[in-house]
Amino acid sequence: MKYILLQIKADTIVVSSIANEITYSNNFWFWLAIIELVVILVLVFKLSHKKNNLAFSELNKDNLKKSQETDIDMGNVMKSINYSSELYKELSRKCHPDRFINSPNQKLAEEIFQEIARDKRNHEKLTALKERAIKELYITF
Repeated sequence: MKYILLQIKADTIVVSSIANEITYSNNFWFWLAIIELVVILVLVFKLSHKKNNLAFSELNKDNLKKSQETDIDMGNVMKSINYSSELYKELSRKCHPDRFINSPNQKLAEEIFQEIARDKRNHEKLTALKERAIKELYITF
């Protein structure tokens, strides 16, 4: 009977030492999680601080008000988006300097063609260049 009690005592000792290892293991993972949390918080803080130092974050209320007060011709913007490529292609074909080789209008055609290439995304300027080409180069569209 004593043998069984000793065995039981030995088993309880083993069980208690396993419980101590489990507690130690739980403490280790707990502190590892705390350290990871601190690292994540530091990184989040650095990221938010870095966002505040970006070049565009220096916009203040005065600059925003100035940008809202500017006049933007939305009609020209929409025409430039939708129709400028067609008008550019037409003007570049009709006003190309190779069509005016050995003619008195060759220099003028080169000048107009350079302006067309420069303003190929601006419908308003392309329309003005079309009128100029009609008047000065005598081109019909």
